Amino acid sequence: MTGTARSTKRLRTRRILNALASVAIAGLAFVATVDAQQRPGRAGGVTTRETLPSGIEHITNVLPDDPAPSWTLIEDLRVGSLDGEGPDVFGELRGLVVLPDGGFAVLDSQAQEVRVFAADGSHRATYGGEGEGPGEFRDAHGLMLDPQGRLWVTDPSNSRMSVFDPDTGFLDSFPYHFSYYSYVFQGAMTADGRIIRPTRSRRGFEVYDLNMELVESFSEPDDGNRRILAREAAQQRDRGGPSGFAWQSGDGRGSGFMSVPYYPRSVRYYDREGTVWIGAHEGDPAGYRLRRQHLAGDTTLIVEARKPHIPVSRAERDAAIERIRERLRERGADTDRDWSKIPDVKPSIANLFTSAEGNTWVRTPSTRGPAAWDVFAADGTYVGTVTSTELNALPFLPPIVRGDEFWAVVTDAFDVQHVVRARITPTG
Repeated sequence: MTGTARSTKRLRTRRILNALASVAIAGLAFVATVDAQQRPGRAGGVTTRETLPSGIEHITNVLPDDPAPSWTLIEDLRVGSLDGEGPDVFGELRGLVVLPDGGFAVLDSQAQEVRVFAADGSHRATYGGEGEGPGEFRDAHGLMLDPQGRLWVTDPSNSRMSVFDPDTGFLDSFPYHFSYYSYVFQGAMTADGRIIRPTRSRRGFEVYDLNMELVESFSEPDDGNRRILAREAAQQRDRGGPSGFAWQSGDGRGSGFMSVPYYPRSVRYYDREGTVWIGAHEGDPAGYRLRRQHLAGDTTLIVEARKPHIPVSRAERDAAIERIRERLRERGADTDRDWSKIPDVKPSIANLFTSAEGNTWVRTPSTRGPAAWDVFAADGTYVGTVTSTELNALPFLPPIVRGDEFWAVVTDAFDVQHVVRARITPTG
């Protein structure tokens, strides 16, 4: 048996055990919904499960301090180059999908191109380019894979979605109004071929079919306080608030807002099943909280992870301050700020995503490398931590996990972007 086969078998065995444990614990919770059920968790943690009066499953995972990794990432493919003019020289990647045949495709927003590569990393095709004609893009910022294996490119400045076959190229485009712009597309493609995107207010969702017809929309009910809260939030941004530094240039012609380094922010992810995951940093007790909800707003699962915070070192704090001062100097603004806004600890959660098998991966700060991922089974049970000493994945593009494969866009010491495939390998 090869190392890859052993790795795949171990991961499959872990998922089967997690599924069996989920069934058993769900039965206990159904019989006695008042008393929490506690049991030793995997990888040294302790898991407590309870059913709230509302029917929501609430799982609390107390993780060990600085847990030893259960898996590590062993790189076996890297595509990207610092120099030259080839298709592997990436300018600014804003989309990555893994194709059914094991290859992959990326959206390079700097070149406004979709580039397709084989499983061995060789270049297969390039589509698109800057323009307004069929199959061309202006400010493209997202890439999705539909159930038929086609590539969907979000093209906001041309107000459309464009569809490509990975082998033959441009197929069709559909008019689509982007009500707001973001650095990367904030929506997602589901496994059954629906496109989900948040509304402009971020308090609702729209669902489209593959003909870009609106089939459903959801919005949170207005409790009368929404406009007040929005106005207060806008006022806080104007003042800088605890999460940012407001600035104005010396000549009064420029102004803006800079985020406070290490300030915790909630993260959101739309999975392939069409549900929403929301993650947030927790101060006391230390850790983070995940919430899974339907588009209509009904929460179905709450997962808490309790683990010690990682301090912001003096060197990290000084470097962050110098970066902000540099940006303020470039804008002709005063460099004297309230540096006490910078937290003493790092945010417990950076982003999250779900694997093809339904596990939830949460990116957290690490003392062992650029980042670590806490992994939870579909029922919310902590099953272990994955680490890498070298792979610095972009925080705004969630990695992709299929079986024992981990795909991500990473940067190197020269800030050059690469696409990496790594094997998820047990450490034991």
